[in-house]
Amino acid sequence: MGTRSLIPRRFGTLPAVVLCDQLCLAYKELDDRVLMGLDNSYRVLFMRDRSLRPHMMVLAKCFLHVERTTFFLPVRLAITGLVLFVTTFMGNAFPAQAELSANQVMIVANANSRESLMVAEHYATSRGVPVQQIAKLDLPLDDTMSREDYDRRLVMPLRQALQDHRIQQSIRVLVTVYGVPLRVAPPKFTAEEQRWQRDASDRLGAARLQLVDIERRVRDIAVQSGSKPAPLTKEEQGVVAHERHVAFLLRVEEAVQESMKRVTQLKLPTRHQWSAQLDAVVRDHQGLAGLAQLHYDLPRDGQVSAGGENAMVRAEQLEGLQLLLGSLELPIRNRRAELYQQVWQVYGAYGVFGLAALELERVSDEFSDASVDSELSLLWWDRGQYGAVWRRPNPFHHAFKQTAGRPRREIPILMVSRLDAPTADLASRLVDRAKEGEQQGLAGTVYLDARGLPVKDQSDTYGRYDQSLRDLNSFLTQHTTYRSKLENTEIRFHRPGEAPDVALYVGWYQLRQYEDAFTFRPGAIGYHMASAEAVSLHRASESGWCKNALERGITATLGSIGEPYLDAFPEPREFVALLMTGQYSLVEAYYVTSRWISWRMVLVGDPLYNPWKSKPAAKRSSLTMFPLAPIAPSDRTFDDPILIRGELGRMHEQSRIKLDTILRDQIQSLVQPAP
Repeated sequence: MGTRSLIPRRFGTLPAVVLCDQLCLAYKELDDRVLMGLDNSYRVLFMRDRSLRPHMMVLAKCFLHVERTTFFLPVRLAITGLVLFVTTFMGNAFPAQAELSANQVMIVANANSRESLMVAEHYATSRGVPVQQIAKLDLPLDDTMSREDYDRRLVMPLRQALQDHRIQQSIRVLVTVYGVPLRVAPPKFTAEEQRWQRDASDRLGAARLQLVDIERRVRDIAVQSGSKPAPLTKEEQGVVAHERHVAFLLRVEEAVQESMKRVTQLKLPTRHQWSAQLDAVVRDHQGLAGLAQLHYDLPRDGQVSAGGENAMVRAEQLEGLQLLLGSLELPIRNRRAELYQQVWQVYGAYGVFGLAALELERVSDEFSDASVDSELSLLWWDRGQYGAVWRRPNPFHHAFKQTAGRPRREIPILMVSRLDAPTADLASRLVDRAKEGEQQGLAGTVYLDARGLPVKDQSDTYGRYDQSLRDLNSFLTQHTTYRSKLENTEIRFHRPGEAPDVALYVGWYQLRQYEDAFTFRPGAIGYHMASAEAVSLHRASESGWCKNALERGITATLGSIGEPYLDAFPEPREFVALLMTGQYSLVEAYYVTSRWISWRMVLVGDPLYNPWKSKPAAKRSSLTMFPLAPIAPSDRTFDDPILIRGELGRMHEQSRIKLDTILRDQIQSLVQPAP
């Protein structure tokens, strides 16, 4: 007999997965269902070569349609032949399609600043953005805005402007300009939210005490004399409380699984001697659901481990847990006490702790400040749908994985870039220099400032990013004609005039102390990987990298408005390599290589900037650092956010109704006394 969890792996690990990934957005890739219908070789080609995608997609859809007919075999061969014809003879005939255009851009300006409006109008004229796509909003003039002002004066009017012009489904990029606040402050919770917070905290604390006791009790189950299991050494790691809650839940689950494993290894009748004690622990840990699974895995005398009725009960329990930890609108507003009592009966302390942890995440102000731009990626999301705490995985990131068991459509996200600088004139010149870089080509030298750090292991973020700089140097040497200069010691490019003719710079590490070594060419791109380098773009005394590089003529940069942690920066080789293919605009390359949104990072520059569009510096085939060339955000489907918001609201309502039914049915069929 196996040593599965008290709840099967697809069931027992689901809460942990849901809790860990609750911040994930489940974004639908570009017609993945169509891609999966293609033979693998065609799918690889399709993903590698963006110029073939529009034509291959049409053929793939035809292929899937005719394959469902009774005449699928000969037609499939014909379609396959046509695919080969397109890829072999027409591959170079089609230019890349689906690139970002001015019609997909919405400009956000501050109506209270004449200079802000001037920058917005200059950008619209320069790039051909329709004038109705300038949102002139009543915003504060400070760099920091309150969360209330963010919601009331920025988000709601901007949504309304998009809806009024019926462009909510076509706008993919927001451009904030000089005069728009840079950061949004942590939220201040209402009295009602504070009550939810206290209630969830109390319930989480009580469930934690139960789980600690359960962890202690299971260590005594089925232990041979003199061989008590070693204490678990896994620490509750995590920057925010939610991560530590998940780690604790996993730790207790591991202890219960180990006790289960010890019992399954015993021979009859010794195994049955532990049944009552094991039943009691499992009932407290995972309620009726855990008990049902335990009796399935370890049937008692006279019981049968399998059966249709038992399977249906456990399937319903699984569905209920998925609804509880993945589909409810949080915090719980209606019949809180009743729901928590039912959850305790059906899913034990495990379920109560998990639900309370998710609620607390929604009403927490931990690490809840963010850049306005990063927060605007979630323009169509209400705060109650994601919470302000910490940061969210970016669905556009090339390594983003959709959360298991969540096939539903999610509200789409937007890409955001900023035209900002110490003065309005410098902000306007960002687009001028970008266009010059596109028209004349971005010539010059690439400067890379590494530190010579070894990669200790996969978790060594410092070593990995430092290695990425060295890997980028190798990439430039092997796949481009650019001259590169790598500094691979703790010494930096720091002396005046030491780095002339800069086309591109990436390096580190000098904290908020710009070193005037660089002379930037028109169109130059660069960023310095250090904390809070974009804490201000305007203050005269600001010594950070972004403000000073903008003053000295850089065309595009990025940085953070607070402590971002290193993994918030794009990995240098990935970001630069994508740009140099000419297949990704500045904002697309940034979002495809940035792991987080609703966080502290900001991209400064023209989002449409693509200096290698007409003359790529590197071929698509050079993108070997990716399993497949990433799908550019402009190539992905974009659902109408208004429709999806409506669907999500109805889904929340239906999920609560369904969960209530499941809990009631489970309690009626297997009555368990209250604690």
